[in-house]
Amino acid sequence: MKKITIVSRHYPPNKNINGFLANQMAEYLIRDSHAEVTIFCMDMEADGNTSSVEPNGKVVRIRQRFNPEKKVGKLLNMIYDGYMLIKRSKQHPSDLIIVTSSPPLLPFWASRLLKSGKRKWAFWSLDLFPEGFVAAKTIGEKNLLYRFLKKRTYKHAPDVLIALGNEQSKYIQRNYPNPVPVIILPAGVTLDETTGEPQVHEKPEWYNPDVITLGYFGNVGQAHNPEFIKQMIAKSAQAGFQFILSVYGIHAEEMKAYGKIFDHVIVVENGLAQEHLQYIDVHLVTLRSEWTHAAVPSKAVTAISIGRPIVFCGSEESDNWQMFKEAAWFVPETQEMNTKIDELLAGLNPAEIFRKASLTGEIVSSLKQQVLDAYHQIGKA
Repeated sequence: MKKITIVSRHYPPNKNINGFLANQMAEYLIRDSHAEVTIFCMDMEADGNTSSVEPNGKVVRIRQRFNPEKKVGKLLNMIYDGYMLIKRSKQHPSDLIIVTSSPPLLPFWASRLLKSGKRKWAFWSLDLFPEGFVAAKTIGEKNLLYRFLKKRTYKHAPDVLIALGNEQSKYIQRNYPNPVPVIILPAGVTLDETTGEPQVHEKPEWYNPDVITLGYFGNVGQAHNPEFIKQMIAKSAQAGFQFILSVYGIHAEEMKAYGKIFDHVIVVENGLAQEHLQYIDVHLVTLRSEWTHAAVPSKAVTAISIGRPIVFCGSEESDNWQMFKEAAWFVPETQEMNTKIDELLAGLNPAEIFRKASLTGEIVSSLKQQVLDAYHQIGKA
């Protein structure tokens, strides 16, 4: 039986999306590849929330050493967590160690501590760091510390790169001295099969077939543009629209307070149920241009995989746009944003939404097969 180790700061019942994706991978590796999967994660919560998702695999939780409520403690944990996760997972017998990108210095420690080649390892690029520090303007691109971290992070390449999309893969490959075998694994694909129309009791209380429902769910963090969401809320405050807002992250309270100003906005606390996402007609996705390739929001993949079109605000180079442009509308993150939003909403009607949604079918089939093929490849790696 193949032994696979997954390393991630977050894992269920922690609600962080990285932990959810790691849990999904573990489920399929155990079920379809009959692998023995062990997860090394930190014993912590994300945004104070927990979920009822059942963790898959054998879970090893490592306690944080420093107080995360204090700024210096958060900084020290960022360094300590990554080091301890790699150190402990390295000591565990396994055929493959899959290293995610959380905490941010985890890829740095993997490059440093797994370079001997005694342990085969894969980098799963859910986010990119230290590039994320520059994108978040935490540190300058010319800063000596940043240049040191980036050089060391990419100095020793993994045996396998698990990338979220082709564009991100090309960007990462440019950093390594030699090409690395790549597995493309889009994040956020819903693999559960649904048959027929949902039962009436499954519909959310806010469901209204007589209006166009726009929605944003999930994280509103440094990589996202809250101004785009605000403008979509403000400009959709007209007859025929409602807006569903269910968010967490550093801008969450700001967004919820703003949404409550408008009568057509419904704020859903504690996250949207997965089965309710299909009742949002058009999903909003945003990624700041400077975060292109450093992150690829999974909410775009989730929306497309349930047959819903998206509005994407960011860079046209992003995988979110390149993968889904046939079933999406584009809003540039420039001074033209407000004008484009006006034009979008003016032309948005049930027929146009249906046309875009009908184009998701072929994309969904391809996405699901791509994910299953990726899990199969990882199980054999």
